[in-house]
Amino acid sequence: MAPARPTAALLTPLVAAAGTAVGVLVLFFGQRTLSPVLVDAACAEPDCVLGVGLWLIVGGILAICVSLLAGAVFRHPDRPVPRGLFVALWCVAAYLVESVVLWILA
Repeated sequence: MAPARPTAALLTPLVAAAGTAVGVLVLFFGQRTLSPVLVDAACAEPDCVLGVGLWLIVGGILAICVSLLAGAVFRHPDRPVPRGLFVALWCVAAYLVESVVLWILA
């Protein structure tokens, strides 16, 4: 096995965090655009939407932090970019599940 390159150790967490940030932002702004439709279906009170929005922001920040940590723990010396994208995919999927649960419970 060849020794790991020093950049490979940093590349996986950076790709994971950047991919998660892009995915979370796309989902967040998509939900923000759809919020008038979701508000009528889920809750009629502005406090409900404010609470969901705050939890989505907190969940997005937490997803990025978790992806950075998971990218550092599960890094692969030979294939850092695919491993970072894999970690980002799972973190964005977890954020999507959180979003669905929040809108259902609202």
